[in-house]
Amino acid sequence: MSPALALARTGRAEWSRIWSVRSSWIFAVVLAVVVLGFGAVIGSDAAADPSDITPGSTAWDGARFTGMFALFGILAMAVVVSTADHATGGIVPTLQWTPRRGILLAARTVVVVATTTLLGVGLVLAGATVVWSFVPHLGLPLVDGLEMAGDLGFILGSGALLGVGLGLATRSTAAALVLAIALMLVGPLLLAQLPYEWTLDVATHLPGSGALFLIFGEGPRDDMTTTSARLTLAAWGLAALVAGGWRLLATDADR
Repeated sequence: MSPALALARTGRAEWSRIWSVRSSWIFAVVLAVVVLGFGAVIGSDAAADPSDITPGSTAWDGARFTGMFALFGILAMAVVVSTADHATGGIVPTLQWTPRRGILLAARTVVVVATTTLLGVGLVLAGATVVWSFVPHLGLPLVDGLEMAGDLGFILGSGALLGVGLGLATRSTAAALVLAIALMLVGPLLLAQLPYEWTLDVATHLPGSGALFLIFGEGPRDDMTTTSARLTLAAWGLAALVAGGWRLLATDADR
């Protein structure tokens, strides 16, 4: 079988594996409730006090803040999906069906990252329509919507890549989730509060700081830029995938 055909077949199997279990649907439903719910909160607050609305803002700007909730949901879903085979022992029959581990790694990475990213972006875009329903005068300009979708796609995609990498590297749902939360939330917020220059440096180079800057425009340091935040997110995602990919390719899959 050609590598392209094997990759396509494995990709279809990975897609079926994601959506054939209840946990994936639970993640999707809960994430939808959270994102759309916060969209309604943001919209209702804006409608109740129009003076707080920044001139020139659109409904897309209000929905952008729901991206942080989408990020954590997508990150958790990517971790759980990536570690499910190892938690249940299903990795053994998976590799019997797809013995070429490089193809399995590629298919799992592409399918999980694409699926979770599209889910997150779609929910945030839907959240924008919820915000707009409360304050229709803000509008939903197409150009602004495309720009926001691109920004969030990068953030969520990098987060999903980090989740897949951590899942494959640790092969433990609990360990990967703890690491993901530490890197994306606890680490940046905690280190940024300490009165030391080196803790600020560490916090600035954590992926959570990059995500926060791209969503809220604020970071641990005033000299953070969009480029540096993007590079930080991408570097962590790729580094995690390299670590997880190495473990899948070079070690026993059931240990």
